[in-house]
Amino acid sequence: MRKKIRLRQMALFLAGGVLLVLSAVQYAYIAKTEHVVRARFEGGTVRAAQVDDYYERHGKAAQGGKKQDGDIPYVTLWNMKEGIAVAAEGNVREESFSLIEGYGNLEQILPGHRLEGMYPPKSDTEGCAVSDAGAKMLFGSSRVLGKKLHVDGREYIIRGIIEDGRNLLWIQNREAGGFPYMEMEYPDRTSASAVMEWLRQQEFGVPAVILPGGDYSAFNFLFLTLPLWLVALWLYAAVKRRIHDVEKKYVRVLLAAVWGIGLVVLILAGVRYSFRFGLDYIPPKWSDFSFYSQKASELAGMHKNLAQMKPLPGDAQLLQHSRYSAYLAWGSLLFTAWAIVSGRRDRR
Repeated sequence: MRKKIRLRQMALFLAGGVLLVLSAVQYAYIAKTEHVVRARFEGGTVRAAQVDDYYERHGKAAQGGKKQDGDIPYVTLWNMKEGIAVAAEGNVREESFSLIEGYGNLEQILPGHRLEGMYPPKSDTEGCAVSDAGAKMLFGSSRVLGKKLHVDGREYIIRGIIEDGRNLLWIQNREAGGFPYMEMEYPDRTSASAVMEWLRQQEFGVPAVILPGGDYSAFNFLFLTLPLWLVALWLYAAVKRRIHDVEKKYVRVLLAAVWGIGLVVLILAGVRYSFRFGLDYIPPKWSDFSFYSQKASELAGMHKNLAQMKPLPGDAQLLQHSRYSAYLAWGSLLFTAWAIVSGRRDRR
């Protein structure tokens, strides 16, 4: 009977470990975008000239999509147009594409695996990147680097092939009347309040939705580490049981005191390591018990606004990976706690 219970405990720990690994796989996508803040404007747009003027004023014109020093983000403006007719050179047959026109680092908009070539840089208004599915639809093959496409009477040279199952096309278009979507890439994680203040200062407007990658990364990292800290505390508790076996009382008291100090250090280390939230998630006064309820209400309102807006693939991917990573981490925590409880029952 004891052996059967032990095997069940091992199976539960194994299940928790598998779920934790799967959660980490989902988290890997979120970690790649933790320095990026997404802003979505509704009924308003930002022009490329406004961004260029900002960089000129500060003497830090962005080059090649690299992160800027200090608090200055690398800004990418973009828009997504559905049902755009695209034709291959020498072919009258047109296919329907989703056109992503932007100004900045196009790779930041919809992070995808580059199969060949590159996204057109900010200065390249004659180049484009196309999804491999779109290339096959137009040419019958994805090996089309350097070939030409026709979009709205304009000719574009294919600079890169991006892995994606949809018909997608990326181009740079500084002359667009305005862009409703903005990606801001910072050197480090940045709070939503700091970004909102920056947008107001530059008179870019107030976005209807803002998605800070650092916040999603912090939430999911916290969930991801909870099962690990639970196991660490369980193993540390086993050390205390060993202390009770010591015969000499003064040695037992000394070891218990050291164990207590170690427990405090372990808890503080856990909080320091796992709590990666910015000042937005720390109440100005510890007595402000309504702080987190207000924060939850703000987040719920933001996601409600997001649900009412046009669904964007990049946002959907972020939310999907975040949701899956959280569910898997909670499942791992549940199985780990179940394994520990079943072991305690076994000892009784």
